[in-house]
Amino acid sequence: MTRELQPSRRTVLGGLAATGFLATTGIARADATGRIQDIVNRPQFRGARWGMTFHALDSGETWHVMNPAELFTASSSFKIFLGGTAFEALGPDHRFRTRVYRTGPVTGGVLHGDLVLVASGDMLLSGRVRPDGSLNLPDPDHTYPIGRPLPGDRLAEIRDLAAQIKAAGVRRVTGKVSVDVSLFREGQESIAINNQLITVSPMMVNDHMIHAAVTPGAAVGDPAVVQAIPQTGYVRFVNKVTTVSGTPKPLVFVGDRLTGEIQLGSAPRYVAHYVREPSRFAAVALTEALRDRGVQVRGEACRAARRIRIAEHVSLPFAEQSKVMLKVSSNIHTATIPYLVGGIAGRAPGNPKASYEDFRRALFRKAGLDPDPAGSAEGRYTVETFIKFLAYVAKRPYIDRFRSALPIMGRDGTLAGNQPDSPAAGHVYAKTGTGLMGPTLNKALAGYIELPGGRWLAFAQFMRLELASAADGRALDGQAQEAMAEICTAVYEEHAR
Repeated sequence: MTRELQPSRRTVLGGLAATGFLATTGIARADATGRIQDIVNRPQFRGARWGMTFHALDSGETWHVMNPAELFTASSSFKIFLGGTAFEALGPDHRFRTRVYRTGPVTGGVLHGDLVLVASGDMLLSGRVRPDGSLNLPDPDHTYPIGRPLPGDRLAEIRDLAAQIKAAGVRRVTGKVSVDVSLFREGQESIAINNQLITVSPMMVNDHMIHAAVTPGAAVGDPAVVQAIPQTGYVRFVNKVTTVSGTPKPLVFVGDRLTGEIQLGSAPRYVAHYVREPSRFAAVALTEALRDRGVQVRGEACRAARRIRIAEHVSLPFAEQSKVMLKVSSNIHTATIPYLVGGIAGRAPGNPKASYEDFRRALFRKAGLDPDPAGSAEGRYTVETFIKFLAYVAKRPYIDRFRSALPIMGRDGTLAGNQPDSPAAGHVYAKTGTGLMGPTLNKALAGYIELPGGRWLAFAQFMRLELASAADGRALDGQAQEAMAEICTAVYEEHAR
């Protein structure tokens, strides 16, 4: 239902409607309408196209509606659909169990056989889980080029498996360490960063990443010092980085070869190297962790035999795992989750992505949506599509945990720095989205607002702005996100009365 306009406001609101803003509030809520219009009319947003709706989940009323049926580029806000589908298909309590099996008897401390690490799809084998069970979720995340390596031991869970194996009485392994990735067929996927492809695998250690820490040499012309984080025998970087006095050339990986320059006296730089063979990376890491504990792996050929479990790591529930994609927008986790849904819930190891799409289409139908809405193949959606999806998910039993997995304005994730001192801080749960296609900046924000008294709104906001250059878009990105957060504050303050 849309609230009728008050006659005394028609002249003002008529001017707003001419810009595409259908101000459907009454006098009591006119302040929010005016504040929103002031924000979208700021000089830096001149020429921008906006779309938005704020929807009361209890009454069905819609407020502050602007171009609700127009297609906008959703960018990372589409991860709401992916996250909702995974919550529906896997359940928020699903835990991934990464197990190690022996294939032979243990006599006198000697395992006469192999160790088989069976991948379960756990995306948190990275040292990301703190001792208190909370997650390390930096923004920017370490899975982005501008991010820094995670602190602590990125191989903590692998080392724990090695400790369990030793505790089971194994001191020497005649066979080898292998990794079983049969949960689903691995695939190559884009992570929308510098045309980078990754190998999506049910075996994910440190988010498929090894960082090169680059430190300048002692003098101009000296080679830089390059160190792998974490250090394993999986890869040996070829260092072709030189120390310079002027503006350095970019640091770039070509295979295992790192080229470029670093300025004399500068702080360390970090460059991401994406693991091409996740199963081999895990096998090397576990083999080395065993050797560090005094367990020798000889690597001899052994006959296949019955598997007997010897070690296990149980993950945090999926509701926590999803936060890496939703709160800090990791594209590596985004590329992986459809495979998990298809491989686990769909039991389709040969074609997990198609199985995921079946789950996603079914959820769209339940939400009263076209399962393949116009524009979705290009990543474009309407405000109406988001509102219907969010409203349906709000009725599901997992809604509290789904909302908590989203960035919280002024508190955490990609919204941590937005409106931290406003009354709405801590009450807006929403996924951000940024898309820069040439000189066109696309911004998105969609999710939920908690009002005093336990009322909830679902909302979606989009903006598209043609600029002179991509550099202008990057410069305006933060201002546009803050403007969307300000709009949420305006709505919260008005509707909290």
